[in-house]
Amino acid sequence: MLQMTSLYWLYAGVALIVLEVMTPGLVSLFFGLSALTVALLVWLFPSLGQGWQWLMFSLFSVVYILLLRKSLKKVFSGDREVSAGVNDEFTGKLAVVVERVGPNRPGRVEFAGSTWKAESDQVLEAGTPARILGKQNLTVRIGPV
Repeated sequence: MLQMTSLYWLYAGVALIVLEVMTPGLVSLFFGLSALTVALLVWLFPSLGQGWQWLMFSLFSVVYILLLRKSLKKVFSGDREVSAGVNDEFTGKLAVVVERVGPNRPGRVEFAGSTWKAESDQVLEAGTPARILGKQNLTVRIGPV
């Protein structure tokens, strides 16, 4: 029977994580993380028996699946944003209106060296400064300063 060493657990962990990258499902990632955890434990405690290694591999796999799968699945499926503030680089910054903006009439603003499609609940004339309230795709929502 193959004697599992920390190096074999490391190889197994990396192989399982690579397999996850190549196949959908978000399952082998947790087995890979478990194998890497066992590799670390076997490296720290080389006298750990094979039975204990496989038991820890099984337990860590279940723990990782229970703790991480639901939240990671939301991130990878797009149901949840990775960052809490996706508008951070735009929101609150000043822009200059280059094409008149009004309710139900999109215009354009200049911000960070580029022009952006802009929407506003108020009429803002070209040349006036505006504050960026948010961003959705390539459109910024603006308001008066």
